[in-house]
Amino acid sequence: MIPIPDRTPDRHSSAPWPPGRVLVISATYDERANVPALVQGVLGADPEFQLLIVDDDSPDGTGSVAFDLAATEPRLHVLVRKGRRGLGSAILEGLELGRDRGFSVAVNIDADASHDPADLPRLLAALDPVGGPSADVVVGSRRVPGGRTEGWPLSRHLTSRLVGQFTRRLLGVPARDPSSGYRAIRLAMLERLGAPATTGYAFHEELLWLVTRAGGRIVEVPITFRDRTRGASKAGLAEIRRAVGDLLTLARKTCFGG
Repeated sequence: MIPIPDRTPDRHSSAPWPPGRVLVISATYDERANVPALVQGVLGADPEFQLLIVDDDSPDGTGSVAFDLAATEPRLHVLVRKGRRGLGSAILEGLELGRDRGFSVAVNIDADASHDPADLPRLLAALDPVGGPSADVVVGSRRVPGGRTEGWPLSRHLTSRLVGQFTRRLLGVPARDPSSGYRAIRLAMLERLGAPATTGYAFHEELLWLVTRAGGRIVEVPITFRDRTRGASKAGLAEIRRAVGDLLTLARKTCFGG
């Protein structure tokens, strides 16, 4: 028997979006325990910020928690996508939705409390620094002076540094922490980029690679990254293998064209 595909549509929060400039995006999967603090931290950082949660139909009910919060908060928006489609595709869909809604800047933030919402104003200020050149992407970096990581084992430090070296030297991306998911981007840049091919964790590196190839300017500001204390990382062995393959594909395109 031929299986019938699941055609259950994605679900969106129904309240109208207020006009705005800055949209903060968080891709979630099984982050039920962390969503309330995320919403409070982001929306409390600035009264003009709006937050979009893109959830891949989390079995723990993350989407339901987000919908409940959005029912009383007009600056919170929720998209629950049917099925787990990947971190990169969730972030990209959030960026495109922000652009289509008229926002000029988006900031990606992890939902697991590893990124401090109090750093949001510093990332945004670095897009247009007083007396300095503007940037197209600002990365919250663990690898520049003043940046640091708390709670990681040695193995994760080594892996992160190896990926950073690979991305800088072989892909030509001028960032010391290209794996950081805490970043602000001018949404107008999307019109200058080719469509990212990566839907998984290597999306972070590929997006910076595309920005670099398009002539965009990337800067980094220091952040303190704190390892999660609630929930489990989604970067399992299969996702890691997939990310390695995606990075090798980018290296071939860099060296041989594409």
